[in-house]
This record gives sequence, C-alpha cells and structure tokens, in this order.
Amino acid sequence: MDQRPNDPISPSASEAFGWLIAMGADEIILEQPVDRFVTPVVAEKPKAIEASQNVKSSAVVANSSGAENCNTLAELTQALNYFETHPLRKSATQLSFFEGPEDAQILLFSDRPRNEEDRSGMVFAGKARALLENMLAAIDVKIADVAMINLIPWRPPGNRSPTENEINLALPFAKRALQLLNHKFILAFSSVPGQYLAGGDPSILRQRGKWQNLNEAMMLATLHPDELLKFPLHKKMAWRDLQLFRDRLI
Repeated sequence: MDQRPNDPISPSASEAFGWLIAMGADEIILEQPVDRFVTPVVAEKPKAIEASQNVKSSAVVANSSGAENCNTLAELTQALNYFETHPLRKSATQLSFFEGPEDAQILLFSDRPRNEEDRSGMVFAGKARALLENMLAAIDVKIADVAMINLIPWRPPGNRSPTENEINLALPFAKRALQLLNHKFILAFSSVPGQYLAGGDPSILRQRGKWQNLNEAMMLATLHPDELLKFPLHKKMAWRDLQLFRDRLI
C-alpha cells in the first residue's frame, strides 16, 4: 500500500470525526479535550469529606454517651429514637425497648427483639409472650405486674444474634435504664444481659441457674421463650430456674 511517511495507518482525523457523528456523538461534552494517554493524577482526598467522616464517628459516640444525660425512661426512649447512627436502627421496623410499670418489683431483661416484637414494638410478643405469661403464672407472677426491657432495642436482620459492636453501642442505654428503674430482682432471658452487664458466661447453659450481682440487684438468667419454643426439652431447665427465682422472691 502506497503511503506517505507521515500518514498514519489509522483513518484520518476528518474520517474519525465523521464516524463519531454517524454514531450519534454530535456534541462536545467537555470544554477542553481530554488526552487519554496521559497518566491520570490522583486527587487528594477533600478535607470536607474527612471532616464529615469525623463528624459521623463522633455522632456515634455522642449518641451512646448521651444516655447518661437522660433522667427518665421517656427521655431514654426519645434518645434511642434519634440514635440514627446505630447499625440496626434503619433495618428494624419499630423500637422495642421498654414496657410495663416502672415501679414493678421484677424486671425481665431480654437480649433483642424477634419478628413479632419488631412488628409490635413490644419486648415480648406472639407465641413467646404467651409462653412467658404461662411461665410467670407458674410462679404466681402476673405479666402485667413486671417491667420488661430489651438490651438491643432493634431487631437484627434475619433474627441473627447481635454483634459485639451493636451490643456495645446500645449498652449505655440499658445501664442507664437499670439505674433509673432500680429493681431488686431481675430475670434475664438469654446469656447476653448477664454477659455484658455482670460479666457472666457467654453460654446460657453455663450461666443459667446462677445468681449474679448487678449493683444492688440480683439477676438470674434462663432460656428465652423463643428458644424454648424451638427446643421444648429445655423447658425442664427453665422450670428449675423459675423455681429458684420464685424462692428468692419469697
């Protein structure tokens, strides 16, 4: 093929431009042409973005530590409603934190909401609540006479167990609630309350049936009604725990 020395093998600029027009590229997007063969320069991270990330991190700390400034259960609930940086808040349907009379003698402490609690906003709901009511009736306690609280007030996706980070972020609210309520007898369901509030064993099967000191209160852990519905054979262990709890009340 006959070529002049300076002629490129590729089509001429005018031919390439004509091809672009035929393909529909009929306007210039940028004011200046871009040389695609130049090594791109990596721009520095804008300080504004770094600042916003720092604000977000401090917001998590502020929301957690803000529990100390709450003087009532209503204020604690309000603070949790505005705790937008907690990882579980946006995925949950409703806040499930506290229910029952604040001056009750007995406090029931659950670990987290499940499906029914997430829909209703109650601490115990559905079949688990029905079973709980029967369990309490067996030791002559009415469910209307007890206070109930969740350590984690939002349901984790898929009913999974909460992560350590999710627990630690909600822990200040649970501790502040205990200070405000000042109950003397606490029945905990699952190992999480005892583990994070009193240094109990992470296994509920090893933690259950043993009294734990929690400031001026006495706490006993047993299996959650939801677990008893899945594993009915464990009801024997739960019944022994309830009897132990009843004996302390007398």
